[in-house]
Amino acid sequence: MKRTTVQDISEIAHQAKEFSGRLQEVKSGIGEREFSWYPYGSLNNVHALSKLLKGRFRTLISELSGGVLLDVGSADGDMAFFLESLGFHVIVIDNPETDYNRMRGIVALKAVLNSQIEIVTADVDSRFSLPEGRYDLAFLLGVLYHLKNPFYVLELLSRHVRFCFLSTRVARFTPEHIEIQNAPVAYLLGEDELNHDCTNFWIFSDAGLKRLLNRAGWEICDYLTIGDTKQSTPDTLEHDERAFCLMRSYHFGVQPLTPKMIKGWHSTEGPWRWTERVFSVELDPPERPGNLVLEMDFVYPGPLKQRVNELRIRGSVNGTSLGEVQYSAMGEHFYRLHVPGDLVRTSKIVVECELSDAIPPDSTDLRERGIIVPNAGFRWV
Repeated sequence: MKRTTVQDISEIAHQAKEFSGRLQEVKSGIGEREFSWYPYGSLNNVHALSKLLKGRFRTLISELSGGVLLDVGSADGDMAFFLESLGFHVIVIDNPETDYNRMRGIVALKAVLNSQIEIVTADVDSRFSLPEGRYDLAFLLGVLYHLKNPFYVLELLSRHVRFCFLSTRVARFTPEHIEIQNAPVAYLLGEDELNHDCTNFWIFSDAGLKRLLNRAGWEICDYLTIGDTKQSTPDTLEHDERAFCLMRSYHFGVQPLTPKMIKGWHSTEGPWRWTERVFSVELDPPERPGNLVLEMDFVYPGPLKQRVNELRIRGSVNGTSLGEVQYSAMGEHFYRLHVPGDLVRTSKIVVECELSDAIPPDSTDLRERGIIVPNAGFRWV
C-alpha cells in the first residue's frame, strides 16, 4: 500500500537546497556555449517560504502534492523541476521575449532531466488565457512588478487557482522620502530608475499590495516582508524590500459534506464536527467523466496526539484502498484524496476514511473521537 508522509516546509526547504546543488551540476554539464543561465538562485525562495508559512499552512505544499501546479515566470525552471520532483504535475508559463535567455535554459534542462513538465509560451502581460482546467497551486515569484497589468493577471489566476504563492517588491517611502506604507498606492517606475531596467513597472506599498490582492479575488493566508523593512524605496537596489504571501482564492469551494454522511460522524450545531476512528460518506456518480478529489480541512487534536505520535489516514473508494497519508504535527491540516475515474463509474460511491487511532470514550465524553473536521467536500477535476 502506498504511504505518504506529510512534510513541513522546513523539510522541503532542505530538499530544495540539495536539489539546487544537483541542478547546478547539470547546468555545468550543459555549459554556456549558446546562452547564459539565469544568474539568480530561484530555489532560494523556498527558504523565504519556510519563514512565511505559519500553522496549518506549513504542510500545505506537501499536502497538495500530486495536484496540478502553475509556475508563472519560471526563468530556467529551477522551481518547476524541483516541484515536479515533489510529485506535482507542473505547467510553466513564460514569455521568450522577456525571459533571460529566451527560455533556452528551461528547454535544455527539460531534455537532460527527462522531465514531464509542460511549457507554455505566452505574454502574461497581455490578455492571455490559461490552459484549460483548474489548478491546485500557483507560483508567481518576482513577476508582479514586471507587469504593466498586474490586476488582470491576479484576477485571472484567482478564477483558476486555489492557492498561490506570490513575491514582489514593495516600498515604504517614495524616492522623495514621502511615507506611503499605509496608503493603498503604487509607484510607477521611470525607465532610468531601479537598475535602468525598462521591464520594471509598479512597486506597491504594503497597503496597496494587500488591497490589490483582495480586489483581485484573493484571501491572504500568510504575509511576510524581508530586506529593508524600515526605509525601503522603489527606485534603488540598496533599499529593496520584498513581500512574500500565500493566498487562497475566494472563487474556489467544495460541495459541503452534509446530506450523505453514512457513519462515524458526531452531529453538532456548529461547523466543527468530530469523527470516529472510521467514517464514511456516500456520493452521487459524476455527471461527466473525470477524477474525483476529496478535500478535507481537519484538526489533529492534542488529546489524540498524546495517544499516537503519528496519525495515519487511510482512504478507500467502494472498498478499493487509495493509500495512506501520515501526519506528525498536531494542529490544522489539509487532506486530499485523489480518486481515479474508473472507480466512480457506479450508481453509488462510498468514500471511507480510517484513522490509525482514536480517543476512546471516557467519563467526560462517551463518544469515540478521532479528528475534528470544520470543512470537507468533493469536486471533480
